[in-house]
Amino acid sequence: MKLLINPVTDAAYNLALEEVIASEYTEAIMLWRNANAIIVGRNQNTGAEINSEFVRQKQIQVIRRMTGGGAVYHDLGNINYTIVAPGRQLEQEAFSRNADIVVQVLQRMGVAAEFQGRNDILVDGRKISGSAKCVLNDRTLFHGTLLFDTDLSVLSSALTPDESKIRAKGIKSVRSRVANLREFLPEMDVEQFLEKLQSKLQKVSGAMRSGIPTELQNRASALADQKYRTWDWNYGTVGQYSYEWKDRFACGGVEVRFNVVENRIANMLILGDFFGSADVAELAAKFNGLPPELNAIKKVAASCDLAKYINGITADEFISLFRL
Repeated sequence: MKLLINPVTDAAYNLALEEVIASEYTEAIMLWRNANAIIVGRNQNTGAEINSEFVRQKQIQVIRRMTGGGAVYHDLGNINYTIVAPGRQLEQEAFSRNADIVVQVLQRMGVAAEFQGRNDILVDGRKISGSAKCVLNDRTLFHGTLLFDTDLSVLSSALTPDESKIRAKGIKSVRSRVANLREFLPEMDVEQFLEKLQSKLQKVSGAMRSGIPTELQNRASALADQKYRTWDWNYGTVGQYSYEWKDRFACGGVEVRFNVVENRIANMLILGDFFGSADVAELAAKFNGLPPELNAIKKVAASCDLAKYINGITADEFISLFRL
């Protein structure tokens, strides 16, 4: 077995690399970190999981992974582990069996870690690691987080969507009481913890430490561009949902409502107590058929004489109604 050390911190590349690793190795462990990113579960509605305004302001990447489960926040204080295991491990017990190597390592560091519930590692009743899995190429890919020194205030803000914004179908994340491992290992910083984690993983698993072959890095870069950096993968959903948002401006109250069907806006309505010299239904119709994506909305809005339909509204005010 190889212990692969991945120094890259770009979330789109790292999730692509996981997929490539699972296609190349029958057994492997990889350690990696992401700069600020939200990683959304395969079956989730991204818009219903994140605080989109906060995410934009903080320039947080939003990437969908290929495993199920809930949305999680990553930063450089969080270490991710990937385990590629042979066979199609579909049973629930596979979570605890594969997480056991991480539990053993933490216990050898003096941390009273234990696997509990469906897919979590806890210390003193608080979650320091969650995991997910999927079957790929007749192998099973497990991956999980290890919160060491993550900014928990950002985690909370980034994963708190406004419930009035979106009425979505899909698997919602379950929030747990979380803790950073640094509480239990105060003598270490994250770099020291990562080095000790690598060393103890080698001893527990018998794996040989290795870099990532250049050919696999190139494949991962290509896959990241083709898949993990695209709107369709990260935000698109096979489900249908509805969106609504309203606000009050100097021109009056304005409300936007629409459905999303097959990743396209449908049945757009613009409502409110504003005045206009043209039928606002004509403006609303211009957005039907667009993807529910902010840049697409901005482009159409820029081509319209908004004030003709909503007297006194500015482009920025109108765009602010789309918290996408």
